[in-house]
Amino acid sequence: MGNIAIERPPLRPWLAKMIGMYEQLQAVGDKENADKVKQLMEKTAAGELIVAFCGHFSAGKSSLINTLLGEPLLPSSPIPTSANLVKVKAGSDYVRVFYHDDPPVEYEPPYDPELIRAQCRDGETIEWIEISRETTAIPPGVAILDTPGIDSTDDAHRLATESALHLADVVFYVMDYNHVQAELNFQFTKQLTDEGKTVYLIINQIDKHRDDELPFAAFRSSATEAFRRWGVEAARLFFLSLKAPAHPHNEWHELSACLRRLFADKDEWLVRGAETGLKRIAARHLEQLCAQHAPLEQEMQGRVQELGGVHDQAAAAEELERLEAELAGWQTAPARAEETFRAELERVLQNAYLMPFETRARAEAYLQARRPDFKVGWWFAKAKTEEERQRRLDAFYESVKAQAETQIEWHVRQLLLKFGNEWNADRAWLGQCQQWTVEWEQSLLAGLVKQGADTSGAALLHYTDEVAAALKKRYRDSALALFAGLAEQVAKQAAAQTEVLSDALSEAREKEELLGRLAGLKAEREERRRAFEKLITAPGDAAALDDNRLAVLTAPPDFRKARHVEATKQQPVVEPAVDRFAAKEQALGQKGAAGGEVEAEGAGESRAPSAGGKRRSERAADRLDEAAACLEQADLLRRFAAPLRDKARRLRERAFTVALFGAFSAGKSSLANALLGAPLLPSSPNPTTAAISKIAPPDKGHPHGTAVVKVKSESQIWADMQASLSQFGYEANTWEETLRLCARIAESGAEHPAQKPHIAFLAAAASGYERMCSRFGATLSVGFEELEGYVADETVSCFLDEVVLYADCPLTRQGVTLVDTPGVDSLNARHTGVAFHYMKHADALLFVTYYNHAFSKADREFLLQLGRVKDAFALDKMFFIINAADLAQSKEELDAVVTYMNGELARFGIRFPRLYALSSRMALAEKTGADPGPCGILTDSGLPAFEADFFRFLTEELAEVAVESAYAELERARQTAAEYARAAGQSEAEKAAKRQALEAAKAKMRTVLADAGDVYGRQALIQEIDELLYYVKQRVFFRLNDTFKEAFNPAVLRDDQGPARRALERCLDELLASVGFDLAQELRATSLRVEAFLHKRLAGQFTSLCGELRRFDEALVLTPPEAFAFAAPEFANALNDVDRARFAKALSLYKNAKSFFERDEKRRMKEEIEAALVEPVDRYLAEQKERLISAYAKQYETAVAALADALADQVDGYMDGLMAALAETADSTALSRIEATLHSLLSREDREARS
Repeated sequence: MGNIAIERPPLRPWLAKMIGMYEQLQAVGDKENADKVKQLMEKTAAGELIVAFCGHFSAGKSSLINTLLGEPLLPSSPIPTSANLVKVKAGSDYVRVFYHDDPPVEYEPPYDPELIRAQCRDGETIEWIEISRETTAIPPGVAILDTPGIDSTDDAHRLATESALHLADVVFYVMDYNHVQAELNFQFTKQLTDEGKTVYLIINQIDKHRDDELPFAAFRSSATEAFRRWGVEAARLFFLSLKAPAHPHNEWHELSACLRRLFADKDEWLVRGAETGLKRIAARHLEQLCAQHAPLEQEMQGRVQELGGVHDQAAAAEELERLEAELAGWQTAPARAEETFRAELERVLQNAYLMPFETRARAEAYLQARRPDFKVGWWFAKAKTEEERQRRLDAFYESVKAQAETQIEWHVRQLLLKFGNEWNADRAWLGQCQQWTVEWEQSLLAGLVKQGADTSGAALLHYTDEVAAALKKRYRDSALALFAGLAEQVAKQAAAQTEVLSDALSEAREKEELLGRLAGLKAEREERRRAFEKLITAPGDAAALDDNRLAVLTAPPDFRKARHVEATKQQPVVEPAVDRFAAKEQALGQKGAAGGEVEAEGAGESRAPSAGGKRRSERAADRLDEAAACLEQADLLRRFAAPLRDKARRLRERAFTVALFGAFSAGKSSLANALLGAPLLPSSPNPTTAAISKIAPPDKGHPHGTAVVKVKSESQIWADMQASLSQFGYEANTWEETLRLCARIAESGAEHPAQKPHIAFLAAAASGYERMCSRFGATLSVGFEELEGYVADETVSCFLDEVVLYADCPLTRQGVTLVDTPGVDSLNARHTGVAFHYMKHADALLFVTYYNHAFSKADREFLLQLGRVKDAFALDKMFFIINAADLAQSKEELDAVVTYMNGELARFGIRFPRLYALSSRMALAEKTGADPGPCGILTDSGLPAFEADFFRFLTEELAEVAVESAYAELERARQTAAEYARAAGQSEAEKAAKRQALEAAKAKMRTVLADAGDVYGRQALIQEIDELLYYVKQRVFFRLNDTFKEAFNPAVLRDDQGPARRALERCLDELLASVGFDLAQELRATSLRVEAFLHKRLAGQFTSLCGELRRFDEALVLTPPEAFAFAAPEFANALNDVDRARFAKALSLYKNAKSFFERDEKRRMKEEIEAALVEPVDRYLAEQKERLISAYAKQYETAVAALADALADQVDGYMDGLMAALAETADSTALSRIEATLHSLLSREDREARS
């Protein structure tokens, strides 16, 4: 690839920017995105414009490209194929194959086109393919990129498509006409346009459109509006039909003109593509960096949340500073408290003035009294002197004491209380403070007086100072002794607070560090974003391009040379490194050839319908009536007549229920119209069947052309809406609140694809509520002309429960009621139970799938359920229809689709299916004489072949069971007549002996029947249920791998959607809902298997009882009664209330989308989820086991008792008749004649059946 763009000035600045981004990405170790920049650089340097075609598989991408190229270069098929990226360009002929693990290979001509197409399908070993052709269809310097279907079930396919779109200058998104409204279309195109990509939308295969179903203008408007609502800003929407080029709405010429303009403006698009490509790669790098940071950020944010408090870095720093200061304060608190108290105490003591003038005067008087020469009076002088001295001491003591109380004690007490309150002292210590006082005696004053001291001023002052000092010491010591108790408390508080604050400080330091690291990660992303933005938006400088560096980076790889040996279709001649692929190519070619030879039953030539079955049932009815008339001639046999006439009536008035199943837009309604021979049901590319629709034969109350519309009750529609609201985490208590929530949901949109259908339902229900609320629970009678307004308008149809149309047509004249069910992809949980009811009770099931989109997830769920229960059906009543077979481009393609369908059905345990490829559109045209339009390769619709087999099934196989049952009853009547005739012809003695023996035999038979019961029935039932549930668990966990892939898929888990936690929770919810639904479906199937087991056991009981009863009379003939109708319990979906916390460990394994889908993380998460599911699944199955036992054990006892009662009636009738035959009045000749007539009727039937 030469560097053509070096000479193109507009591209040089962008190449310089690409080198800059390449080096930036290399520097940070992002090799993946650096390689993408290198790819973009190579493409830009070569001046190559790339136009990418994306979309669903089978939407027609490859066919469209083949049409553009004018040759079938790329494989195209209506069935999904493994695929990789294929680039087609104009130039010298070669094919380059780039492998995931091996060096690239270049194939030189001549090469085998079939093997090239096989390589295009190999996504396992091949990364992408480049095909260069000498063609004028596209100009030099332009490449067409074909991508895998974005709805592929293989995660790697979607990732491959997304990973290549940075190279696309323009994207054409291709959709199939019938799947425009698919969720993935909106998501994918919205993502592209948001990234700045120029996107053109193409709706292909518009030849499927029928104006009589929906005006094309309305379809165009609906499609345009749908993308507008999603905010998809597409450059244009094209409508195409490759199959019908002359279609009036085909815009092929407009598309071709658009492409020519793109090619002409190539340089402009190259610059735009360079810019958007770099932006996309930069965005992907930042998304991946964000995803790489996300687990660490989530972990750190989670820890910050756990730590609590402030979450701002600055506030956290302030909090840390505060805590450090507080801790330091508490660490010094005991010493600081004591130091502060001592200082305050000293201040109080120092300020205490204990010796005012009055006290000092009394001190002086006391000192004078202590002088040796102090004497009072003459008489009794000694006593009086001591008395005076004591009086003066008392006066001094009281004065000092009063001063000490007011100057020291009060203040120190307040000081102690203040400290106590400040340090949260306990109540006991505070009580001590309140009562604190210092007791001291007069001896303190007397003891301080010095012997011989004078009373001069100096001596007085010295004495009073000593007294004050001594008192202060007393108060100081006492106060400090009391404070010591508080100091202990402060020390304990400090120790506790130090421990708490140390922990808090440790957490605060951790939080500050985490917030700093989070800010650092954010800053790192912002720094890279700014660097990329600066690089991309900087003014262009052509001179900045280093041509030598560019030449090194864009140098082509070394290609191994290889060639195909076209003449023999052998493997390519290649070097050993690619031999293994060549062998695989050959195997692919052989497999494709073999597959084309398989043809399904019913897909070949038409088989004429047989009327024999109908004649046999009519013959049987006639013979039963004839036999009844004959039996009514004898009183002894008259009891057989009424049951035979009833069976004859039922054979003539037989009614069949035929249920139609399939995903929306599979063509169920269209097929129903074809079977009916008239367009009675609306059919549209948009989902229309929101209710159960039935087409029934007219009756007296419902003439042809009328319909009965049953509106849901208020409780039903309330339950439906609340179930949908719960998908968004909402719950409402009133209708007003419900409607407000509907409006809020409509504005906010869906977070997960699974929510989108619920948005549409809630929007329709909210819009139609005012109109329909007054009709809740109503049953309306309308004409056909009014019906479409009910069933085609979603704002009305979502309120309907059932619609019954009464139509006189060939199908209903056969006694058929046709039930058109809601799509198997219906979001209404109630429809699951309805579907199972029809699956179980319908006489025939028609499963319709669409030719171009054979198996949706909903299809697979339904077929899985069908495979579960098919063995419980008495007859194979399943028919499979591939509709729209007129879309086939060749017989080989049609055969391939039929083979694929056979294989897929076999995967669900449905082998040798009745499978028919047909066109319901053509079939309706055939029946109405209308112009069928383009028919493709088909010469007829294929419906006659299906109808021949289908009506043969209804009239022969289904009737056979009823006919055989009727003839069994007739044979019993014949044998009874023969026995009565023989008894009537016996002698009187023989009759007497026989009567006596009969009395004894009858008594014994009654005893046998009275004691009838299945002693081991309950134990056998429990054992059967245990075994069935064991395999239920095995199957559910076996399917978990697929369920997990569908829930945790690349469409939902994307690195550009921000933090993954919410998306992961949605994925988990979807997985749990799927597993819960799967378990409920398995239980429904289990109930059917249990019933089959019990019916088989009842048949054994019947055989056993017949054997016992015949021991007493060998001529006794008994027939089994009508099958007992077991009532199956209802099964709610499992896991609705399972605690999501048990899955936290599993979800924490997610890092980012790339590592999840391309490495081993997906497997590890699936295994963790599986382990977490075991306990709730076991609990659910244990609960359901008890329900199954409870439901069926009692019913089985009832069924056994009913069997015994039915046999007792037959025995009594037989015995009573036989006793009468032994009477003298019995006419043995007449009885023999009746027996002969019955024998003749049965013999004629045998002869006709054999012929």
